[in-house]
Amino acid sequence: MSSTDDSRTAKLTAFAEQAAIALGKDERIRLLWLTGSLAKGTADAQSDVDLRVAVRATDFAIIDQWWQDLLNQVAPLVWKYRWSGPPDEAILGAITADYLRFDIVVQSTHDTRARTLEAARLLFDKDGEAEHFLLTTPSYRDPYTHLPVLVEEFIRLLGMLPIVVERYDIPIGMEGQLALYSMLINLLLLENGIDRTTTGKRHVASFLNEEQQTILAQVPSLAPTIESLIQGRLTYGRLFLPRAQRLMAAHGQVYPEAFEAATKQHLWETLGLRL
Repeated sequence: MSSTDDSRTAKLTAFAEQAAIALGKDERIRLLWLTGSLAKGTADAQSDVDLRVAVRATDFAIIDQWWQDLLNQVAPLVWKYRWSGPPDEAILGAITADYLRFDIVVQSTHDTRARTLEAARLLFDKDGEAEHFLLTTPSYRDPYTHLPVLVEEFIRLLGMLPIVVERYDIPIGMEGQLALYSMLINLLLLENGIDRTTTGKRHVASFLNEEQQTILAQVPSLAPTIESLIQGRLTYGRLFLPRAQRLMAAHGQVYPEAFEAATKQHLWETLGLRL
């Protein structure tokens, strides 16, 4: 970690400590935890600060009325937002005036169901109730559950290239190309047993090995031309499909060979392209 990263992480830690002091003055808030990469010890210069609070049940019932006040207590803000989420949590995001990003998840003190966070460090507990909150309960999720869906969606998107070409719809073609890039990253991560939804979408490169980084380096530049879209689709298909077939076979899943074959035939008949 560079000295810049050390300095930035120190600022994140100091911010969390200041937030604890500010939030501790609010009687509605009974417990506060630091979570995310800072609690886990993996934060870097680009990390945000993740906090979780438990508030009195009566106050959680009216969180719609005061969530903005909760965020404003922490620091001067230039942006704040409440994300959609489950009814038993309020997921809040904010950016401070000096552009430090932080999130706060709010739950009721009556809600003691187990969570599966990677890390949670208690910052304060006003009522001595923290032992009833299990926030880091281990759980197993098969990372390959959605692999067939990923592969089929990739093949489907490949097969839409003739629509882009016939309509000369370069904007939608570029959008599709970016989607293929995202799917390729998801596949490479799955080769390492990592479901991207569990890693944090802003942190990917460190989970890829050298060979996988080389694969991504083969992706052609995207330009707003039909020629770029065609070459990009062919390159993505040649990089993705063989690896997807091997990965599905390794995990006992049935590869959609008929779908792939029909898509390749469609590309040949409509555009004269051999994938």
